[in-house]
Parts: sequence; C-alpha cells; structure tokens
Amino acid sequence: MFRKLRVKNFRSILDSGDLEFSNLNIIVGANNSGKSSILYALLMVKQTLQDRDPRSTLVTCGPNIDLGSYLDIVRGGDPKEKLGIEFEIKEEAFPRSLAKLNKVNIVPLTKFKVDLFFKPQSNTIAVQRFEMGNKEKTYQGVLENGKWELGGIREELKAHIRPVFDHFLPSFTGKGKPPDDKNIIEEGSNLFLATRIQISCIEEFFNDILYVGPIRERIPRYEILGTTTYCELGPSGQNLMRVLSDLGKRGMMKGTIIRELNHWLEKKFGILKNVRIEKVDRTGNVKAILADDMKGEKRINLASMGSGLSQIVPVIVQTVLTRKGRCVIVEQPEIHLHPAAQANLGDLFVECAKENRQLIIETHSEHLILRIRRRIAEKKIAPELVKIFLVEKEDGATRIKPLALKDNGHFLDWPKGFFEEGFREAMALADAQSK
Repeated sequence: MFRKLRVKNFRSILDSGDLEFSNLNIIVGANNSGKSSILYALLMVKQTLQDRDPRSTLVTCGPNIDLGSYLDIVRGGDPKEKLGIEFEIKEEAFPRSLAKLNKVNIVPLTKFKVDLFFKPQSNTIAVQRFEMGNKEKTYQGVLENGKWELGGIREELKAHIRPVFDHFLPSFTGKGKPPDDKNIIEEGSNLFLATRIQISCIEEFFNDILYVGPIRERIPRYEILGTTTYCELGPSGQNLMRVLSDLGKRGMMKGTIIRELNHWLEKKFGILKNVRIEKVDRTGNVKAILADDMKGEKRINLASMGSGLSQIVPVIVQTVLTRKGRCVIVEQPEIHLHPAAQANLGDLFVECAKENRQLIIETHSEHLILRIRRRIAEKKIAPELVKIFLVEKEDGATRIKPLALKDNGHFLDWPKGFFEEGFREAMALADAQSK
C-alpha cells in the first residue's frame, strides 16, 4: 500500500505536494481540473516497470495508459523541465518472501524519489537524480557532467561502483579495476545484491496494482473459453468470463470470485441473483454468463441487460480481487449507475478498505461520498482510513487539497465549491416555487 505520493511538473501539476494516502482515497474535482493525473502518474510507473526492456526509463505510452511523449506529459511541454516522481510504500506491503531475506539483514526500500530529463539528441528519457531508502539507510545519486556523484555510500567504495538502471530504478554494480581490499569487494557485492532484490520487490508491488478504467466493455453474450481459464481482468473489463470461471481465484471474503460477485449483486445492490457460467454448446467450450432477476425472471443473459450492469460488474470483481496490502485504482466507478447503486459502491469500497486493501478512486459521485461519510458517522469505518482530495485548477496549475473528516462524517472546513450544485439547484427550485 502507498503511504505517500508526490509528482512535479507532470501535466498540469506543478507540484502535488505530499499526498498522504490511507486505505480509502477519493479524488474529486471538476472536469479538466487535473485529478486524473494523479492516477495516471501511478499507472505510468506501473506500465514502465512491467515493460520487458529495462532500458526503457519511462514508458509514457503503453498498455495501461497512453500519455503521448515526454513533451506531452512534462508541464508546459518544455523539454528543459525535469519530471519528478516520489512515492513511499508501506513496508508490510512487500512480498512475504522478503521476510526470508532478513537473515542477511536486507530491509526493503520504502522511499523512492527520481528526477527525469529529456535527451533530444536521442529522443530518450534519462535519470538525472535519484534517492532511495528506508528507516535505516538512504542512497542518493546525481548526474553531473556525465558522471554520477553518489551519497550514502562509504568513500572507499564509491570509486569502485556505479549505478545501473532497471527502467528508472537503480542498483549498484562494479566499475574499473577491482580493489585489493577483500572487505570492499564483499561490501560492494552485498550492496549490489541488496539493491537488486529491493527493486525487484518494488517492481512486484507495482505489478500487483489493479486498475479499472472509466469505460468498461459490454459483457459478451457468448465466449469460447476452451480448457484454459486463468486470466487477469483487463482495465475495460476484458476477460471477465474467464476470471469468473477460474475457481482457483479467491476474493476478500475467501470465496470464489463468482460467489462474491453474487453476494454483492444480490445482498448489497439488489440487482441480480444466482449469477453463473453455463455452457451453450455440446462441447462445453462456448459459455455465457446467466443470472436470475430479483423479480423472478430466470436465465437472463447478462449481455441482454442495461449498460449499467456491464459497468458495475468489473468494478466489483476487481475490487474483491485486490490482495491484502495491495492497491486498486478505479476511474469513475459510477458511470451509468442509478444514484442508489452509486451509494452502494461506497459500501463495497468501505468493506475493502477495512480489510487492509487500498483504493484510489476518482469520482464525480456525490452519492458515493455521502455513503462513505455516513458509514464514518455510523462508526462502520474509522475516519483516518478515509482520505478525500479536492483537485482544482488555478491559473492553469492543478492544486490538490486534502479534506479532513471528523468522527461524524463532516468536514473540518467545508471546501468552497465542493458539490454545491445540488444546493444551488434546491435553492433555485425553492425560489421558483415561491414565485
């Protein structure tokens, strides 16, 4: 889980400041305010670390998000501007396998900061400065006149090592003639091993981030599955039938994914019951997703239902698939949903957050936020587990303001412009009625 994020000179964000995340993080703001940029920064890092070519310092156009080139993402399109990314990950979010490495005193790197610059001659992106560390140790590096100046490393060792990069994540390797001192050789080898393992853990953490995009595909009427069912759910809901057919996958309530989907659609949303995968041919390779209506109609193909269902199902599935200590990013989960369903999404996210999962959600839904605030007032979730960020644009620059919540679900200071449309419409209606 992320503890903190900060980006500089990214799209309309001059400097986001330290965004301190909790379990349930809601990002709100007007259209074109820059709120999506917070999500896109994380998705850009994710697709970069998933890229097979470690020489790709930053992948701005990839399978998760297409942001164009460096000049499209750096603020003002200025090739001389540096792009800054900083994040901190909670130590408990790292793989269990890392615990085995404690025997050799390897502590995970939880804090990372990098400044990137554009090289027009080669049309590439490169690292200009990095800093990585934890509560025990911090390493730094600054590229000056083509040479790396390193910090946090013993002087005797600096002359014999240099940074090498897996994308923008550095580790250390040897350079020049090996030293005569065996202790320095051993120290350099241990440093290389430790940093390689640590950046592998960071890569694994980002690889586990789940993502639901703003527009989900319609549920297919039929699909040929064959004998292979293992698959990951795509950002637009791709591979839904395969994921639901995988009985090996478990959700946050330890049930199969299709069982947990049924729980939410029937018990919480009151939309459908008995969702199931059925074969529609003799071989059993072609299958469909069927369900029963709450009003009694049987064997409905989900493809025959409204677009709202195709929007909500991937959100439920990806949320319950989120592992403990991991993160799911959701863009506009409320699209095509009735206000009651939007509010019920708040309960889904609250339950997920209480189970030590992290959600970062961009939304325009007042109903969703009201449900979360209500659950805080009802003591169903602690206010410190919920963070709401209001994103505004002033003079062309995006400003991000955290909104503190009290125990009763109210804001400490009601933000100007925060969901005022409903109040204005109610006052206008009352004024019209009085006339």
